[in-house]
Amino acid sequence: MKAYNQTKGRRYPENYPVKIKNPFLEDFTRIRHSKSYRRLADKTQVISLPRNVYTRTRLTHTGEVVAVSTTISEALGLNTSLCMAIAEGHDIGHVPYGHLGEEIISEILGKSFKHPVGGVVVAQHIEKDKGKGLNLTFETLQGILHHSRTDSVDLVGDPNLPQEYAVVMFADKIAYTFSDLNDAIRYGFLKKDELPKFIRSLGKNQDQKMYNVLQSLIEESKLQGRVGFNNSEIYQDFKKTREFMFKHVYKAIDHSIKKVILNKAYEFLSTEPKFSRVNPEAALLMLTDRQLDVLGRAVNEKGRCTMSDIRGLGLSDSIAILRDKKIDLTNPDLGWGEKRIPVKV
Repeated sequence: MKAYNQTKGRRYPENYPVKIKNPFLEDFTRIRHSKSYRRLADKTQVISLPRNVYTRTRLTHTGEVVAVSTTISEALGLNTSLCMAIAEGHDIGHVPYGHLGEEIISEILGKSFKHPVGGVVVAQHIEKDKGKGLNLTFETLQGILHHSRTDSVDLVGDPNLPQEYAVVMFADKIAYTFSDLNDAIRYGFLKKDELPKFIRSLGKNQDQKMYNVLQSLIEESKLQGRVGFNNSEIYQDFKKTREFMFKHVYKAIDHSIKKVILNKAYEFLSTEPKFSRVNPEAALLMLTDRQLDVLGRAVNEKGRCTMSDIRGLGLSDSIAILRDKKIDLTNPDLGWGEKRIPVKV
């Protein structure tokens, strides 16, 4: 198994006086400084705007994925900087209220919208106001695009792509499965002493569960010569745990009120004069749970929302960035990278 040590470069040429020599570490810092990264602090992981300070948000989840990705890549001798960059940006395309937001945007567009594509669109066409986005390397963008799997699909990385992509894919699933389980117990959705045997067999606590799974993944990957995790008994218990979480937590939470708020927000973004030259679907993607909460309260109290109701929440920044931009949220627009000659890292 070889680390990926080259890059097809960036979409646009640059001439910065100070820049990190490692292009993937440079990507990591660009994402860390971005507005889309900051918005993750107010976006749903499982619980929207949690009152308990120990409950994960999309931002703290991202930090955990970076940490797990680092653990796996270091153990397998892969490119840790590339893994860190992909992990740092893997969820910047998430809509408020998590996957429910994806469903609403898909309904509005009349075609499927997925947050990995949204993340690449945000990085290239929404971040910054000069038209060049974050100008990340092709590999970081492609890794963000390939980090996700649905609950019904086995976790298998593409052997034709850099193995670092699979590292982040597995890290994401491992991080959110056990952290979300922990938060579901914290909020009373599940009872620790009533968990199925296949979950309890993975370890006594969250750390034991995570590191037992990580050890199994690393051992299996070394034997296969590529990042893989699908043959062991531990994998079967982990797979059952994910299925259990989708059935008893993710799909069991009542989102009816949030669905109403999302639709009201879209109506507001589509009719408010100050947003007349702004793509409303892209604006909806950029909103946070906190902004939606304020908007929903205004609609509930007086039947509508105005700009004065949401003053000071950062919407003016969104308007400035999106004005007059034609944005297709379903097109990752990575064809440019296939035409470039790889540059050695």
